[in-house]
Amino acid sequence: MFRLLPWSREGLFVFLRLVLAVGLMEGVRSGFFAGLMPFYAPEYLRLGPATFTLAYTLHQLAENLSKSFGGLLAERAGFGKTATLAGAVGLLVLLLTPQAGAAWILWSLAILWGLSLSTLYPGLMTLASRIAVPGREARALSFTLTLVLPWAGIGLVGVGQVAQRHPEAALTLLLLAQGLALLLTLSLFAFRIPLPPPKRGAYPWSRLLFFLPAAFGQTFAPALVSLFLLRYAKEKLGLEPIALGGLLLLGGALAFGLLPFTGRLVDRRGYRLALVGGLALLGLAMLRLATTTSLTEAALLALLVGLGYSLFMPGWNGFLARNLPEENRAAIWGGLMTVEGLGVALGPAVGGVLWEAFGPQAPFLTGSALFFALSFFYALILGRGRWN
Repeated sequence: MFRLLPWSREGLFVFLRLVLAVGLMEGVRSGFFAGLMPFYAPEYLRLGPATFTLAYTLHQLAENLSKSFGGLLAERAGFGKTATLAGAVGLLVLLLTPQAGAAWILWSLAILWGLSLSTLYPGLMTLASRIAVPGREARALSFTLTLVLPWAGIGLVGVGQVAQRHPEAALTLLLLAQGLALLLTLSLFAFRIPLPPPKRGAYPWSRLLFFLPAAFGQTFAPALVSLFLLRYAKEKLGLEPIALGGLLLLGGALAFGLLPFTGRLVDRRGYRLALVGGLALLGLAMLRLATTTSLTEAALLALLVGLGYSLFMPGWNGFLARNLPEENRAAIWGGLMTVEGLGVALGPAVGGVLWEAFGPQAPFLTGSALFFALSFFYALILGRGRWN
């Protein structure tokens, strides 16, 4: 079994405990803001939707804008210590939530929580790249994300189901999950991310600029349509939310189902074709989604999106694993995650302006153009042969 995994056997147990701890904290975060707050805040805190949605925005900004420093802290101070701090702060926020009857208290707690979480993803991705089996880096990074991200959906659905009937019980459920995460991190308090041997020769730091377009575009382009997808599907395709969810599940299942094969392809043949081809397929899918009115074609496009992401994800991770500098890698990874977060934050606002000014197809066409531009850009620069 160990021979099939993309991570080395040494340190695997520690790594999986950290994955579980980060996953639990991600599930608690989504469960708190999206599952609990819509029911708990109006009834128990007397705070309206504008207040607790702004708390989530401030939380996300605090986390994403501090990820570069958070990554540096995870690598220098010790990932076990920073993960434990994140677990403790999350538990403190949940314990103080019943006393957050004023907007500024909830906002302050959300910001504090976001700052504490800023170390988790840069640290975890750096650790995954450091313990990856040589030649399996793309799979190691892609599988790490697939082990963590589903917890956000589990937290949302699980807590939401309880909160709509028993908000206080839902808060107790969150406290138990966060407490478990804290216990896991306490068991790893002394853990530090292993440092690689020093390399000779200076890293060309200007090369980091070439990572920024994909870091921003991969989140900005889909975010252009994220808040309008339900309405667009209803008006153009006559789809109810549950049917749209089925199409999204179809595409997501294909993306994750193909990941072992596309990840192996990237590790063996290189990341260039997967990165460029994945971006081009995503651009093609958004272009057709702007004009289609056929449910059958929409289902095929959902599969095309899944195929595109199954190529792009390991292609992007392979590109990073082989070309990011080893020195201060967690801090640099955190900086790229900040850029990704800006794409998530700015996309819906720009999409709304495009919708109002040019119609509902405009956000899709803009996203398609951005994906095609990124595909052309990386085909151009990666063809020059100076990349690993």
